[in-house]
Amino acid sequence: MVKRQPLRGLLPLIFLISASLLCILLSRCFHVEYANLAVWALFFVWTAFMLSLWDECPIRKIPHPLGGFLLLILSMLSGLFHFWVMKQFKLESFYWPIIANLFLGLGITVAFEFPKFFLQRLIFWYALAITLVISVGMVPAIWFAWFVYFFFWLEQWPVKQTPQPIKGFLTFLILAALSFILEASFRTFGTSFFKPEGSLWFVLFVWWLVSTSWQFETWPFKSFPQPLKGFLGLILCVLGASFFFFVITKLKIAYPLAANITWVFVSWLYSWDICMDKWPA
Repeated sequence: MVKRQPLRGLLPLIFLISASLLCILLSRCFHVEYANLAVWALFFVWTAFMLSLWDECPIRKIPHPLGGFLLLILSMLSGLFHFWVMKQFKLESFYWPIIANLFLGLGITVAFEFPKFFLQRLIFWYALAITLVISVGMVPAIWFAWFVYFFFWLEQWPVKQTPQPIKGFLTFLILAALSFILEASFRTFGTSFFKPEGSLWFVLFVWWLVSTSWQFETWPFKSFPQPLKGFLGLILCVLGASFFFFVITKLKIAYPLAANITWVFVSWLYSWDICMDKWPA
């Protein structure tokens, strides 16, 4: 078993990139629009996240890689089921609001470490998502990149030892502040999180945040103290996202198309690590 980075991160990265490309190829064969593929991928990864918080999930007790593959299949089918149910009820216009709000529910659960029981969490996630859709619509997911950064690059610095619920409130206060800074940065460059080019840069940023913190486990800055470690990780991810954005722009790929495809890669980044636990490394 490979235990050293960067090979430990590179091996699963090869597998999950291959899986992403296979999904994209199959979507073309079955004439699935890329926007719908991205929605399915996000429901897919949401289920993987959901199952990761279910400590007593029976499949998680099956040894790897079989247990991991079963979790992947279950997550993929659940993503398809969410997509199908909403389509049957002609709720296609609510795809993005529902999935964005479901992720917000997950974020709240993790930040506040509440509630503990899986069924309570499940009811809370769906109730919150539906309530928000009815009352305010879609909560902008600009906070999500900073959620990944705060928990996996900054490792909850500087509130890690703060008791709940103050810790949860401070966490979302920090996420909100960082989100406003990101949107202000977008506007400085003449765009916005809500415009195609801003949305594309955002998802590329998420890809770099996830791959460097999950697959590569913050290598090569793993042993650095906080907040230096988080600051260096931020520079790395901003530069990486900007480079990818530059390449896509030079290739003249439509921004919405590139963003939808990138969400597929992001979904597999998360799901593979959650379900497969860095197998085969």
